[in-house]
Amino acid sequence: MFKNLISSFRKARHFRGSNAEKISVFFFLIQFYIKRHLFKSKTSEATACFLNYKVAGSDYATLNFLFNEIFITNEYYLKPSEKELFIIDCGANIGMSVLYFKRLFPNSRILAFEPNPYAFELLSKNIKANNVSKVELYNVALYDKESEISFFIKNNKGALDGSVNKERGGSKELKVIAQKLSQYIINIPEIDLIKIDVEGAEINIIEDLCATGTLQNVKEYLIEFHHNLPCSSTSLAAFLEIFEQHHFKYNIKTGYTKKGVFQDILIHFYKA
Repeated sequence: MFKNLISSFRKARHFRGSNAEKISVFFFLIQFYIKRHLFKSKTSEATACFLNYKVAGSDYATLNFLFNEIFITNEYYLKPSEKELFIIDCGANIGMSVLYFKRLFPNSRILAFEPNPYAFELLSKNIKANNVSKVELYNVALYDKESEISFFIKNNKGALDGSVNKERGGSKELKVIAQKLSQYIINIPEIDLIKIDVEGAEINIIEDLCATGTLQNVKEYLIEFHHNLPCSSTSLAAFLEIFEQHHFKYNIKTGYTKKGVFQDILIHFYKA
């Protein structure tokens, strides 16, 4: 418990917000630690309240992971603005990233896509519970074709790594509707940000945007590239080259424990 107190204090201290918010985050992290252990075998819905948000998830471990990844590490952080930005969230899961973007850009318009029907149910619930305006939700998979495709998840419906790749997603197969992102943005001359975290389908989405000439319609991309994904021939070098050819610059964030392992690589692409 003492180690957790120290860890929670350090995380709260580095939280981007006011001192009052830092204190609120500290106590929230402590509560989360207790709930995760008290309700470890809990199978019903888990709920949490933080920073004036009320969020429902499949379990406390998943909620804790999402809160730390998005709100504490600030992997999707961009300079806050009151401007009416246009944002697209590909792989919105239960909506934690949507709430994060709304915190940074309260007047933004957001299109959020999530293929997993179980996660989408929670996404819809969380957006409604927090009275979030100007957000459109789509229960579809984004891909390079429009059809019904296989989508794989683990037996745990709340798992975060659902994927069109069976090796990544899991043994439980669902049939979901796939659509092209280009069809949603082809008539929009400028989009401020597209965030993509789709567990291996990122190359399909980008290839669609390239084929339709819409890749350049976007100022910035935040993309989680899945490197060394089993049964995937996608090359990081080839992926980066696509953006280089379209005159984007980029920064990369990643880490690994040993050679040959799978890596989540966060790449921030932006126009020069």
